[in-house]
Amino acid sequence: MFLKEAIQGSMAEVQIGELAQKNGESEDVRAFGATLVEDHSQSLEKATDLAKDVGVSVPDEPKPEAQKEFEELQSLSGAEFDKAFAEHMVMNHQKEIEKYEEQSQSGEGEVAEFASATLPTLRQHLEAARNLAPNK
Repeated sequence: MFLKEAIQGSMAEVQIGELAQKNGESEDVRAFGATLVEDHSQSLEKATDLAKDVGVSVPDEPKPEAQKEFEELQSLSGAEFDKAFAEHMVMNHQKEIEKYEEQSQSGEGEVAEFASATLPTLRQHLEAARNLAPNK
């Protein structure tokens, strides 16, 4: 279950990162969008390979709620987009970090190793998102 969610989460982050590069008003938001695309593309590849190795079916799209969030962000632009994007990234990365920490501590083998190895990047993303949304 964790791997499926990790794959879907990375898919959503890549999608939103691409949107941030297009709809972001500030250079910081666009740059963070590029970072999301790069880092979550790598994570997506690792999680997909691991899922195949351990016999977990690989989802082909983000969760429906992530798609809904994307559509809401897609309708925004400029400063309004930047604010909503930053707030979304803070909340989303907080949730993801909790899941990855739990998996790294209670999981086993390669899946727990993947979760542990991914945590530093997620924490960097959370810090960057907080810098974009100082009120969070």
